[in-house]
Amino acid sequence: MNMVKEMNFYSTFSKFVSSMKIMLLLFGILLSLSGCERISDPMLPDDSTLVDGESLTVMTYNVYVGSSAEPLLAVENLLQVPQEVANMYNNVVASDFPGRAAAIAKSIKASQPHLIGLQEISLIRRQSPGDRITGGTVPAEEVVLDYLQILMDALQAEGLSYEIAGKVENLDVEMPMFTDTGIVDVRLTDYDVILSRSDVMVSRPMSMNYTHALTIEMLGLEIQRGYIAIDATVSGVTYRVVNTHLEAFVAESRIPQTQELVEVLSEETLPIILLGDFNTRAPDGTAYQILLSAGYVDVWQMDSDGTGNTCCQDDDILNEMSDLSVRIDQIFVRNLELPASVMTSTVGDEPSDRLASGLWPSDHAGVVAHFAFE
Repeated sequence: MNMVKEMNFYSTFSKFVSSMKIMLLLFGILLSLSGCERISDPMLPDDSTLVDGESLTVMTYNVYVGSSAEPLLAVENLLQVPQEVANMYNNVVASDFPGRAAAIAKSIKASQPHLIGLQEISLIRRQSPGDRITGGTVPAEEVVLDYLQILMDALQAEGLSYEIAGKVENLDVEMPMFTDTGIVDVRLTDYDVILSRSDVMVSRPMSMNYTHALTIEMLGLEIQRGYIAIDATVSGVTYRVVNTHLEAFVAESRIPQTQELVEVLSEETLPIILLGDFNTRAPDGTAYQILLSAGYVDVWQMDSDGTGNTCCQDDDILNEMSDLSVRIDQIFVRNLELPASVMTSTVGDEPSDRLASGLWPSDHAGVVAHFAFE
């Protein structure tokens, strides 16, 4: 399941066309990012296991920007692009992230993880009138949807206390759209974020974009992805917690990103908790196998059906039956001896999790891992 100088139009159309190609590719790629899976019989920790000093609970969740880019990418006439951008913008608004954030917050409350890795945390802004269609470069700054603030407010409404431990900015794209009142620019900025529970001590934050990015050679473009890392101390034990969202479309970019992440963390001596939407299928994906070869352990505990699928619901997230079919959202550990008791589950993938409107909380399921140490 991503969660915005006035010149004669005709005299500058050629400039518009070239800039639109660039913005079309960037915006479309960002809005298409998502993952896939589900578990039929979740194994949630009961209250007796949620004891500070004896446990660690972590979660990863791709919250979904809220629209597919396929109609935009399929246009044959660039004059159609602003209308398709408007359609996508309307889809994002219709996906009701405030309502979905409330549902996600309820899932978080059920397990109360110490640390949460979030992907597709979006900031959507607009500018009216827009100037991109005439070659302008003034950035849109009017906030329409701030997914991070909306989710933090939803967590607070549930009586939860979480803090932003770190975030990385990935892609920042702006392009024009048609509205009833004229041409408006819409801007979408994508982040990955780590949240920490207020009783977790956090230090040594670091964020970085990968050197290897999806390259569109004929346009000289790079689509940035990144990761965040923090030290988090829970019950006297310090972990290096990392969150990432690897390239969705091209393995030629995703594989070097995985190798780069492995290399960056290769000298780390702290226990590593690696969270993310890795866009690599377990158990056979190449990037998945690279992580296993580097000593990372996938903590997923298979249910009786061997599922745990996390991706993907329909683009409009209104499908009645869950469509999750692959497991690409994962939790890995390294430098950590797993306790005898490791409980894992997916969240946000049961019919009861859907909003009254019929929307799923995301096109992905979240994944929770609970480690009960002796």
